[in-house]
Amino acid sequence: MKINWAENLRQNVHQLAESLGNLFVESFHYLALFAIGAVTAWAAVMEFLQMIEVGHIKIDDILLLFIYLELGAMVGIYFKTKVYVTNIPSSGYQMLENHANAGLWR
Repeated sequence: MKINWAENLRQNVHQLAESLGNLFVESFHYLALFAIGAVTAWAAVMEFLQMIEVGHIKIDDILLLFIYLELGAMVGIYFKTKVYVTNIPSSGYQMLENHANAGLWR
């Protein structure tokens, strides 16, 4: 004896839970991406203004601006492709992790 109504109810509950879960996860992703993008832009502007205030720019300042650019690009890439890009900052970190390479940045 099959109880089709119970199976249909189970499938409907499963579909509803999956839809609500996807809504909450995607909403959180977008909210977090907007926050990360805004904070990155704000930090880059503040860093640039500080460079102007100091009156000279060091290579560290320029590299930091490139890091902000990469972070902004990562947020933009996710919005366009829905793919997280995580290897860009890690490749720079791996290069600097080797002490022989770290001196090359100076």
